[in-house]
Amino acid sequence: MANIVPFAFKGELASGTHNFASGGNTFKIALYTANPYTTSSTVFSATNEVSSGGGSNYPSGGNTLTGQTVTATTATTAIDFTDTTFSTATFTAAFAAIYNTSASSKLVVVLDLVVTRQQQMVTSLFRSLILLHQAMRL
Repeated sequence: MANIVPFAFKGELASGTHNFASGGNTFKIALYTANPYTTSSTVFSATNEVSSGGGSNYPSGGNTLTGQTVTATTATTAIDFTDTTFSTATFTAAFAAIYNTSASSKLVVVLDLVVTRQQQMVTSLFRSLILLHQAMRL
């Protein structure tokens, strides 16, 4: 499964529901063992969320994201948050969801961590093969 941007998110951007500016809304990232969302999803769900029990030390509802900045170019706008860690937590996650706690937990995006990890591994392998090919030509 790929990443999901909910259909409602586009309209919510246009209506000003989400304020990504520094000091704007508060956003959280929650982790999941399986994806409970579709493109029709509109709000945060605890279904399939990583368990906060059994010594996992995962905080129910995920971590609060901080330090958001908005960068815009001619064709692209990006929102970057300060990296967050689950430093004492022990769990396995396959999906993540970013949601806006300042706007009734409206869903922003769902990230497929398995696909992302696989893409990173393929990219790394591809780069290694290029370097190997270049080394063999020397």
